[in-house]
Amino acid sequence: MQTGSHCTMRTFLSLLLQLLILASPAFAQTTAVDGFTARRAVDQRKWEEQFRAVPAPKSAREHLRVLTLEPHMAGTKEDYDTAIYVRDQLRSYGIAADLREYKVWLNYPNTPTVLELITTKRQKLSTFETVVSGDPTSSHPKITPLFNGYSASGDVTAPVVYANYGLPNDYDDLKKAGVEVKGKIVIVRYGNSFRGVKAKVAQDHGAVGCIIYSDPADDGYMQGDVYPKGPWRPGASGQRGSVQYLFDYPGDPLTPGRPAIDGVPRLKPEEATDLTRIPVQPIAYDVARSILAPLKGPVRPRGFQGGLPFAYHVGGTNDVKVRLKTDMDYKLRPIWNVIARIDGTDLKDRWVVLGNHRDAWVFGAVDPNSGTSAMLEVGRGLGELLKRGWKPRRTIVFCSWDAEEYGLIGSVEWVEELAGELKEKAVAYLNLDAAVAGNQFGASSVPSLWKLMRAVTREVKDPKTGKSVYQSWQDRAREQRSEEERATAGEARIGALGSGSDYTPFLQHLGIASTDMSFGGDYGVYHSAYDSFYWMDRFGDPGFFYHVAAAQIWGTLTLRLADADGLSFDYTDYANEIRAFFRETVRIAGHRNLATSFDEKAMNEAIDDFAKEAERIEKARQDAVKSSEREKLARINDALMKAERQFIDERGLRGRAWYKHQIYAPGFYTGYAAQPLTDFRQALDDRNAANAKESLERIVEAVKRATRTLKAGHE
Repeated sequence: MQTGSHCTMRTFLSLLLQLLILASPAFAQTTAVDGFTARRAVDQRKWEEQFRAVPAPKSAREHLRVLTLEPHMAGTKEDYDTAIYVRDQLRSYGIAADLREYKVWLNYPNTPTVLELITTKRQKLSTFETVVSGDPTSSHPKITPLFNGYSASGDVTAPVVYANYGLPNDYDDLKKAGVEVKGKIVIVRYGNSFRGVKAKVAQDHGAVGCIIYSDPADDGYMQGDVYPKGPWRPGASGQRGSVQYLFDYPGDPLTPGRPAIDGVPRLKPEEATDLTRIPVQPIAYDVARSILAPLKGPVRPRGFQGGLPFAYHVGGTNDVKVRLKTDMDYKLRPIWNVIARIDGTDLKDRWVVLGNHRDAWVFGAVDPNSGTSAMLEVGRGLGELLKRGWKPRRTIVFCSWDAEEYGLIGSVEWVEELAGELKEKAVAYLNLDAAVAGNQFGASSVPSLWKLMRAVTREVKDPKTGKSVYQSWQDRAREQRSEEERATAGEARIGALGSGSDYTPFLQHLGIASTDMSFGGDYGVYHSAYDSFYWMDRFGDPGFFYHVAAAQIWGTLTLRLADADGLSFDYTDYANEIRAFFRETVRIAGHRNLATSFDEKAMNEAIDDFAKEAERIEKARQDAVKSSEREKLARINDALMKAERQFIDERGLRGRAWYKHQIYAPGFYTGYAAQPLTDFRQALDDRNAANAKESLERIVEAVKRATRTLKAGHE
């Protein structure tokens, strides 16, 4: 009797101690998770920790090995095989997965490009990359010759002009130097903008052809040791890639704004406004040297000199010509997205979407299959949680996109097909592309998700330093700042979302809050045959520990958004960022004598009101989470999700209606980079007062719509 009494007392004391621990401020602080009630935060941390224990270097490495065995350009049999692999892996984890096929307009080289240098003699130049000893896949027979997606077919012979990076200012400098571009073939180096911009600007200036090379100053020997000794681009390596006019519209060129499925009318190829009409060809820098070295004409203007060991001249004279013959096979070809989902429980009609593309120009170890490997590890981790009884509150959708390399095609077609459903249901889109090329973490995101991104990176260990990914990220940011900036600057910068990856249709076409992230490094084999498993194993991520870290961050972001009581969106950061963008554009307007052409006061008042409502709904969210008011949380969550939609203007941006977001879009000439307050900034660049006034009015309207949405969510 006495023994039983002691046991009962010990049990009572043990339970009391547990309750005291749970109630203590210290425990609450260590277990607190933004957006979760105190009770649910304990379980959330348990599930997150169990998830992060699953991704492993061995399995990540094996995924990448399989995915990079063969070249797998969009629409090929090998590409289809990777789709089946991803689908079957996800199914093996207990996640329902299927293929979604589209038929889209793609080109492959019918025959290798003919490139001849014509001086006092004719010299045939190579459009192939060479075999690298030690890299077993570099001799693969299915590696395509160097070519550009969406280049026109053509056969042109003309004098050569070196046009630096091939951007409008470079052509202005050529004009000042008295060099005529019309009727010539331009050779430009990659960098400072997307290659499609270079093709468009060359065509607009009357060039009959465009050759693009990667200069050693930008990603070759001037950066460090070249492959296979180091990670940088060797002399015989070129950069494939699309020259689609992404800044006009991405996706299938023949079905803008509509999905490329049966029954949808298609444009004729000559009607597509996002395709170049001139032949465009990538080459290696040792081949570029053969063209650039004999050029005469003026010595290069300031900023034109690259890393080849001679003084660059701009050419344009008749004694150095090039023959450029491209022969493209254009057809409607099938592509295959893999779409998988874990259905939610009480919030099944709210979706958290993860995406990574799978197609590559050759093997694509970094770009994109480091991301595919990470996605499969996220799937494996969530599959393990499902086996242990976890179920997400919101639905999780995995998307393995195809044909991203040609122009974000797989993601754009899916988004256009499901636009109505996504507008209603999508909470956020979490993108991963070239996930791992080194150990330096970086992220881009809409500002409402900055705090969530930073919170999640605090939970994941950096494999190299042993600190959190967040702390390593901050340390590196501080090292790169001046002494004054170190004393005054806050957290590491999270970038703005421009274009060039699959968040584009979600954010800029539909207004779905999006993120992107990667571990970067010395990556000089982009879009080449040397972006291989061997390169990754030796330089990018020996040990595959950063593939694991990428999967842990991505999966933890997913779990937070899928299971939160109150979604961790904070629009106060958004208001501050819009204010900073506007101040910068006002400063530019002053320099261009355009400051009186628009209503600065109206914009500042709209931002102030937006900031106030952002603070109010954040306080309401925190209060509702503490009190577990489900109906109130549902209203707040919907407002937080839909506020981003209010930045969409269905009229679209000026001259390119597919892009509809009034805050974030790529500029005409910025390539992948965002040009915030896009139309307003473009009007200032064009020095067009009427357009500046009208575009700012539309931005003010959008900010006011977002303000009303936030207000309705907490009143």
